[in-house]
Amino acid sequence: MSSLRGLIQLFSELQNIAVDKKIGAFSTVTLSGGGNIGAKAFVLSDVLRNGIKGPVLWIVNDTESKEQAVRACEEWFGNKVAVTPFAPDIADEYTAHLETLMFLSKLEIRERGVFVVPYEVLMRSFPAKKTIIENQLHISTGQAVSNVELFEALIAQGYTVSDDDHLEPGAYRGKGGALSVFPVNSDTPIRIEFEFDKVVDMYAYDQSTGNRTQEVHNIAIYPINIALEGGTVFDWLDKDALVVEDELEITDENFNAWDQLFKREAISGRLVSFTSFPEDTDNHVNLRYLSVLKYQNFLDLSHDIKEKSMRDWRVLIFTKHGDTIAGLLEDKKVQFFRELRPLERNNESVAIIDVDKETVLPQSFQAIENKILVISDRDIANIHEEKRKKVKERIFWEFLTSLKKNDLVVHVNHGIARFEGLERRMVDDITREYLKLAYAENDKLFVPIDQADKVNKFIGAEGEAPKLTRLGSAEWATMTRKVRKESEAIAKELLELYAKRKQARGHGFMPNTNEFDRFARSFPYEETPGQIKAINDVIADMERAAPMDRLICGDVGFGKTEVAMRAAFKAVKSGKQVALISPITILADQHYRSFTSRMDEFHIRVEMLSRFRSQKEQQEVLKKLARGEVDIVVGTHRLLQKDVEFKNLGLVIIDEEQRFGVKQKEQFKKMRAEVDILTLTATPIPRTLNVCLNKLRDISTITTPPPGRLPVITEVRKYSNDLIREAILREIQRGGQVYFLHNRVQTIDGLADRLRQLVPEARFGVAHGKLLSKDLEERIVDFKEHKFDVLVSSTIIENGIDLANANTLIVNNAEKFGLAQLYQLRGRVGRSKKQAFAYFLYQSQRLRLDAKKRLRAIVEASELGSGFQIAMKDLEIRGAGDILGVNQHGVINVVGVSHFLRMLNKAVEDLQAGRVSEDATQEAEVSVELPIPAYIPDDYIVNAKEKINTYQRMAGADSKEYLNELRDDLIEDYGKLPREVANLLQIIELKMNAKKAGITVIKAENIHMSSGKRVVLFMSKHVKPENIVYMLGHNSKWTISGTKMYIDIKHLGLNWFEELKQCIHMLGEEVNKEEIAEKNGKKGSVAK
Repeated sequence: MSSLRGLIQLFSELQNIAVDKKIGAFSTVTLSGGGNIGAKAFVLSDVLRNGIKGPVLWIVNDTESKEQAVRACEEWFGNKVAVTPFAPDIADEYTAHLETLMFLSKLEIRERGVFVVPYEVLMRSFPAKKTIIENQLHISTGQAVSNVELFEALIAQGYTVSDDDHLEPGAYRGKGGALSVFPVNSDTPIRIEFEFDKVVDMYAYDQSTGNRTQEVHNIAIYPINIALEGGTVFDWLDKDALVVEDELEITDENFNAWDQLFKREAISGRLVSFTSFPEDTDNHVNLRYLSVLKYQNFLDLSHDIKEKSMRDWRVLIFTKHGDTIAGLLEDKKVQFFRELRPLERNNESVAIIDVDKETVLPQSFQAIENKILVISDRDIANIHEEKRKKVKERIFWEFLTSLKKNDLVVHVNHGIARFEGLERRMVDDITREYLKLAYAENDKLFVPIDQADKVNKFIGAEGEAPKLTRLGSAEWATMTRKVRKESEAIAKELLELYAKRKQARGHGFMPNTNEFDRFARSFPYEETPGQIKAINDVIADMERAAPMDRLICGDVGFGKTEVAMRAAFKAVKSGKQVALISPITILADQHYRSFTSRMDEFHIRVEMLSRFRSQKEQQEVLKKLARGEVDIVVGTHRLLQKDVEFKNLGLVIIDEEQRFGVKQKEQFKKMRAEVDILTLTATPIPRTLNVCLNKLRDISTITTPPPGRLPVITEVRKYSNDLIREAILREIQRGGQVYFLHNRVQTIDGLADRLRQLVPEARFGVAHGKLLSKDLEERIVDFKEHKFDVLVSSTIIENGIDLANANTLIVNNAEKFGLAQLYQLRGRVGRSKKQAFAYFLYQSQRLRLDAKKRLRAIVEASELGSGFQIAMKDLEIRGAGDILGVNQHGVINVVGVSHFLRMLNKAVEDLQAGRVSEDATQEAEVSVELPIPAYIPDDYIVNAKEKINTYQRMAGADSKEYLNELRDDLIEDYGKLPREVANLLQIIELKMNAKKAGITVIKAENIHMSSGKRVVLFMSKHVKPENIVYMLGHNSKWTISGTKMYIDIKHLGLNWFEELKQCIHMLGEEVNKEEIAEKNGKKGSVAK
């Protein structure tokens, strides 16, 4: 299949999507997961096929959004609806002027189609409609006018005479007794024929054939020489138009101007706002369309499709790996078909659409009410799984490379700048592409795309914008020297810790027994595939002699606790004690109850140490621990105090480590070298994630939800008493309970009183951390026993209360929370098979952009199993904050997280290899200036973010194997390599060889290759004399002059590039001095 068009026809009947039928009743469409362009195009395609008569003006944020929207429209609408992008960012001012007039003419004639326009374009001046209409040139058949008079009239209108029969818009040409003109308000040129100074015939014609296509009796030709001022684009719309305002992120400098321009009440057409944050709760409809979070493996994919097909979902899979997907579904006994035809709600509800390698895949999304799932390869991780296993793990900062225009970035050698996008430039008649960076005092740096790995997104503390670096100054070098010392100290500490772990002779636990198997069978649920793998990983670690340090990353309610219970049982039955440490008392109490309930049958003694126990009770537990009379102790940081002694501690389980303080974390570090450590987390903080990805600790990820678990319906809404009352009543009417989170202890009692007045039908209780321990415990127990319906609480509920009956969460002032915290809070509901609801309420009149991003991300991450992605999103939005520890906070804000981690990684590698760290202010660069075009053409990878990410992957390649994998991925994802991309991959390989050899510059000196001039290499001190001799034995035509080597092109042969690559490869090979000297007849003459 070469293209995907008209996909909406695959879905015959859709419920509550037909926006046009309800348009009078609302003005806002809440599209949960508002960032998904594919879902929006899907909605609009259904609107258009249900009767919109006029044009649709789709207003987006920027040019990149416009390109994505146009492609998505073409996929879903097909050829029946015209899709017109309008963003006349054209260097030629005259062409931009014509484009504007052509755009307005289509709005005037109410052309049925979609016009996709960035909002900043609409803020420009437009001509008033009245002015254009009054100045049109009217011509009709039978009109008395000569061709000479008409020539003069067209010139007066701003039209230009053409020397060519092929006319461009705005041009005319006379020939014989006829005149041809291409009005800017017409799709085709018009031919006008005269007899005796009278118009006798007019018709539209096809320029390629000259054939008449349509009779014309009257035409009104727009003037061109008219100023673009006096009106707005909204003047050109009538009542049949549909204006779509799409989740706009108006910059502060544009906000007032846009507010003046975009007066909703003055727009003639009907208005729909796609938004994740509806302000008018009475005047909107909520369409729940979510992005599809990347499936972490094929198992999760097949599991989800089977679950959805059993619940009458229609599933559409676009793939370039159809046979693989088909095999997976066959194994799961899921029925499917492999062709483009409508999907029905029966046994033919799953379709695999095989897509050829040249076709760009649609964006994945899911429509919850309509039970539609659209998936493509781009959202299936490890689609090239077998091949990737052979290539080493890529380093952490690849997760931070999603750059967009105006992002702050760090260049490793030049400091902090603003990314202004990609720019193509002609150098020595060869086209090259660069990353354009703006530094202080408006200095610009153009970074060749083969050095794109030197540029990373700057991520620092929230609200602390760094100063741009001054190019050419010493400030960046000074700054990075300080940071390098800090990174070396941290690297040394990390390596010492992990070296101790490797050297330590830990306790190798005995293999599983029949009793262990009986304990496993007592688990009342069926283990998910993710759980089984995590349990097996932990058991394997425990049976090794070296101490275990494994992180279990699993979403809230995905069964991490059962993994911990299996590990604890194994440790106890091997004669060891277990400590389970939780960050807060409520969570410790929850674990204590769970462990006691499960272990009691097997005569395992479980105790608790926390402020829920009296001093006397605590002392008794301490004595039993020291005597070995307690097998498992559960507690808070109280377990880390000096008076706690174990007789034979063998396993420490840490729940949500990132929530502990710095001192506690230091104690955990010491433990890691001595005993087995198992860490549980629902949202790994970025440092934890980084350590995992760099293989300094092991990770198991549980991504499969328990059977029957439903995603939480999540809404972000402006604070509304009506909404709160409706949400509470709906929950208590079905016998459920509600969490209402308010994180200001000073005002929480007053809020609870107001809620009692608002919903007198409900019973309310209040809980927060300032209560006495016994009072707090009593409130929690009362809530669990359903003595009241609504718990008004501080964030003390964030980790801990596991209550299947509480399935509605309302969070007040949600804009003030971090993303990971919002995610954890939402995890308090939806822990049964009942549908759960979460409402995140905000009070601000205008949300800050970072708060909007956070709240939109929590809506998009409504799908089960999204904790792992949340961690990275949180890092991007919150900045570094204090998540990397107090000591490093300052230096990270100076250089950004990605660059700090880059330096830390290098320091670790240097220490491991026994190398002395070189000055980190200047990373080695290899400059390649050869006259061959090497870049990614716009029509090969359209999406700018994907293109930048590909450039960074290319530039960061450190092995031919990885480069080959990248080449294969490009062919699979985007089709056959254009010549320019193939050249770029060749240049990257050349750079890798040059870096290894110690070559710093490869350039063709002031030449065109055909003229037979020379290629010059600049050598560093690292180039070895024996390698030079070795290479000269292969090609003796090279000349050496100081630190330079050069050769005439003709001496490299016809395939000069391959020969150059071979020569540079030889300069970096390991060679034997004596053998080389002997071969060259100069034994012993090579310098040492």
